[in-house]
Amino acid sequence: MEIPMFQFQSRRTVLVSLFLAATAFGLLGMNLRPAHAGPLYSISQTKSGLVGSDPLTGSFSQAQLATSSYWLFGGDAAVQGSPYAFSEDTSGLHIGVQATAVAPYAGFYALHKDNAMLSHAVMSVPSSTVPSGYPNVGLYVQTGGVNVNYVVCGGTTSNAGTQWGVALATGDVNGAFQYVPLYLDPSTNQALTRDCTVVTNGANYLAVYLDHSLVYQNSNQNLGYTPPFQFFLETQTSYTGGMFTGTFKNFYMTSGDSITVANMPTSSTAQIVSPSGQVIVKADADSSGKATLPIGQYAMPLTANIQITQLGVVVGSTSSPISIWGGDAYSATLSPGLVGGQVGASPASSGPSLSVAVPTSPSSSVGAAQVGAVPSPATNGHPTGVSAAPLTALSLVAALGGSTRRDSDGSRSHGTQKGSRKSFLGNSD
Repeated sequence: MEIPMFQFQSRRTVLVSLFLAATAFGLLGMNLRPAHAGPLYSISQTKSGLVGSDPLTGSFSQAQLATSSYWLFGGDAAVQGSPYAFSEDTSGLHIGVQATAVAPYAGFYALHKDNAMLSHAVMSVPSSTVPSGYPNVGLYVQTGGVNVNYVVCGGTTSNAGTQWGVALATGDVNGAFQYVPLYLDPSTNQALTRDCTVVTNGANYLAVYLDHSLVYQNSNQNLGYTPPFQFFLETQTSYTGGMFTGTFKNFYMTSGDSITVANMPTSSTAQIVSPSGQVIVKADADSSGKATLPIGQYAMPLTANIQITQLGVVVGSTSSPISIWGGDAYSATLSPGLVGGQVGASPASSGPSLSVAVPTSPSSSVGAAQVGAVPSPATNGHPTGVSAAPLTALSLVAALGGSTRRDSDGSRSHGTQKGSRKSFLGNSD
């Protein structure tokens, strides 16, 4: 019986076989290379979320600002004869006011009215303490209706130091009479300059960021705000020893606190990537092919790329870093000249829409967890956005830690009746 034996090929035969296999594989690999060297999908903007902005770093005198078509300047300081002053330079918009023995509480503001859900400002107080009283600065978002209902983010200075926080106030046509503290920073030696962002739909949702950290969020509010909202930058004081001047800069408004990317391929992820390659935020596409990416905690505009990935591979991207605002909408399309497409990557058909990043479950006050903030680029020039004449001029509430008030002034048709004052901590003045 013959037993078949395995025949070993010569070394030369093996080398030739390997060479031919490698050549064939190389040719096959060349045939498998995509016909389009760039991303399969391009990403373009379909709607801008920027409502308006003013860097507040121009050079304007009080007389020039008084004629502004973007801001209305006023307050009960002007009505009751209290000293006040305002001007703008490269360090910001300066609003100063002083209380007197005759008028022991005075405020002065810049007011803009617009349809926006997110508003932002950087605010500064001039000193960490004052001998007496409670001077303060604040960003106020108030209903466009007749009642004095608003949310404020700001800082109050007293003889004990400066504190920053958030409050909610409700009232009637004459003024606010109920004040609810939503957040108060308890730390010592707080900074004199801080960054506030307020997000609200005016109905049920409210979120506030202080220095890009979420300090309050609730999706079960009963606000009842009527759009367009009124946005105030105001300095108020009960200090009679001198003028207290607050400074404001980098004011902007957007239509939302998130961006959307529509028409994404199946099972893909959208992400915002910094020029250095850091993924800032990402979100998976839903069943309609749209991803929603929350960016309310970041300084805007974000300068970054928007990318689409599948299985960790970038299949779509903007052509270069772009300026991104909350409320922006983007859409993915197959890149021009692309032959065929990625297997299983048919884009979904879905139009762009804007949305606020409302939490899936309601939450009340939350701690100030640190969020990596992206600094906004320096800008100069005049305000952008559509100007609108404000409905009224109102005196506002003193913010956090001291006495608080927000009431009517002589520009209101109902006269000069004042609302009540109440300590932010709940004690009567």
